[in-house]
Amino acid sequence: MNALISPGEARWRQRFAEDSVAALDAALTGRVSLGRYDRARPAEALVRMLSVEEIALADPAMQAWLEQRLGKPLPKDLSPKRYADALVEAFRAIQLLPLPATRNWCADRHAELRAWLRGFCLGSSRDPEAALLVVLAHQQRDRRLLFMWREVIRRGRPVEHVRLALMGLRLMPADDQGAVERGLPRVLLRGLLDYGETLVKQGDKKGKPWLEELDFLAAVYPMSKEIWSRRFREVLQAREVAKDVHNWLDSRFSTAKQAHQKPSKGVLTAPHVDDMEPLLLRMHKDFPGTRPALTALLDYHRRYAQDSGDSYYLVRAFCRLGDQLLSRDPLWARELAHEAARWEPSYSHAWSLLARALEAEGDWRRSEAVYWHARRRFPHDARRHTQLGHALLLHGQEALGEMVFRQATRLFPDNPVTWSELGHSLRVTGQYEQAVNVYKETQQGNFHRDHIIANALTDTLLDLNRPDDAEAALQWAEQVVPDDNKNQQILAQSRRRLEMLKKGTPSPPRQLQAPKETAGGDLRALADITGIDLSHAPLLGRAGLWRRQGHIEQAGLALAALQDGSAKLIEQGLLLSATDWQAAVNWFDDCWENYAGDGALRVHRLRAKSRAGETVDWSWEKNHYPELLPVIVTEEQGRPPRYQDIADPGEEQKQALWFNDLAGEQKSELRDWAEEDFLTARQVA
Repeated sequence: MNALISPGEARWRQRFAEDSVAALDAALTGRVSLGRYDRARPAEALVRMLSVEEIALADPAMQAWLEQRLGKPLPKDLSPKRYADALVEAFRAIQLLPLPATRNWCADRHAELRAWLRGFCLGSSRDPEAALLVVLAHQQRDRRLLFMWREVIRRGRPVEHVRLALMGLRLMPADDQGAVERGLPRVLLRGLLDYGETLVKQGDKKGKPWLEELDFLAAVYPMSKEIWSRRFREVLQAREVAKDVHNWLDSRFSTAKQAHQKPSKGVLTAPHVDDMEPLLLRMHKDFPGTRPALTALLDYHRRYAQDSGDSYYLVRAFCRLGDQLLSRDPLWARELAHEAARWEPSYSHAWSLLARALEAEGDWRRSEAVYWHARRRFPHDARRHTQLGHALLLHGQEALGEMVFRQATRLFPDNPVTWSELGHSLRVTGQYEQAVNVYKETQQGNFHRDHIIANALTDTLLDLNRPDDAEAALQWAEQVVPDDNKNQQILAQSRRRLEMLKKGTPSPPRQLQAPKETAGGDLRALADITGIDLSHAPLLGRAGLWRRQGHIEQAGLALAALQDGSAKLIEQGLLLSATDWQAAVNWFDDCWENYAGDGALRVHRLRAKSRAGETVDWSWEKNHYPELLPVIVTEEQGRPPRYQDIADPGEEQKQALWFNDLAGEQKSELRDWAEEDFLTARQVA
């Protein structure tokens, strides 16, 4: 056998015996001769070269090779294409060789790996994330990846990833003990329907890619049309889908409801969204006594979601209960929020609940990171801005909190909450006159009937010991405050304060109560739902906030404390653009290949070139990053694209609609903010 080993192969095997990680790196990156296997792809070459004993060494070596690179940019001695190829070959080798430890590590770290690999994808032929998905689909021992497959499907693109996710559902074991699935998995049907819903939200009216997947599955599972129809009806009885998806499905299999049809044996019925309400009423009177019933209902939600792949009811029930648990059991609330975010990362309420639960536990470090992350991921949701600002205010970062609120009033000028929160922040920090000005501006503008602002103006004038003005404001409040117990009690309190002020005994202004802060937990414990290191989120958020306010030096100091990553590279470029777009172009030209597959980074680079007066070709970005088209079209045409109204838009569509409203404004500053926030949201999603 040794006589058949070429000199190049012999040298590589000797190097593998001495330093297996370095030898694997040389083989994967093509920086060494493999003798007679030089023309083979690295993964196939490894399959042919490695003996049984060497494969045992290759397992920890491959894991170490990936661990050394995870989260880091392009190696300086490789081109983007060569590195993308090396990553693809690494996962192909993991798929082809028996490397169980590395496979398990990939499954455990899939969220981080996918977020990192996305920065090196150069199209379908050089897609490391797709290569990872192939490994994960074929090496499942339980159902822990169900969350991930559903997330990939709900993204809806690229279509190659969706197909791999559907394959992952098809190959997933029937239970967590690894039992083989017999027949057509119910989660696969729900996944296919979810894909259809995503296509509808993206504007697809014909459903050609969806029908192709349905026809493929019909060939894989050869059953009569009657059986296919019955299986789909069972899934649809639990939760309906968009009319267009129904029409596509009916073009293949009739799903008309049949009154006599009963669910198949062993199929769990869908819980109802209102099942939680009676228990919540009991919980307020007897929390310990109600806890077992709550736990049982949550477990049923979990079993149903695991069995059906339908997490709609679970996520909303968990968040509904979590909101009520914040003051009673914040740890339980945090666990529910984390689980809800794992099932549906695009559901913003889950992130809000997670941040508030961590804050209630005293874990401000992690809470602040989640608040900032939610602001970056859901910039179209005014509540993510106001909750962040309020939390910063409570925890002694008054100036930052005020900046958050001021920017929120620019981004959401028609939202009264942003204005009332800005006024509140000024009031509790002793800036009473400025608070009065904000409240009066809103009173004279679009919010003359807003009772919260009316009450706030009254109380602020009472803080300033101005009885005549306070009485006039109180009369306004009495006209607009709703006639319910809670609001009438607030109004009565203002009346008492006014009477005390007139008698010469004013009540002291309300002071902020600093919440408790304890030692923070490990941010890495959130990596399964974020895929990224959240420790950078506060620094990135502050840098952007200060940059937009013109505090360039402070923004630079925040960035200097950050670890390298594509988000940091983008913010550094934007910081340069605040004074010189050509300097930003030079920066992006020097660094973009570090993450050549990161769509947001590429678009920021071309955007800077366009602003600097260069002619830009957007064709590659248009083809490879359809989710970024709103910004690309706006830069290319000078105005945002028009989108048709969607009956039930997803988060991506809500962001696009918000972007269109803001980017269509005449003020260039708002257009810039909209583009920056939209690209950030797509990058971290």
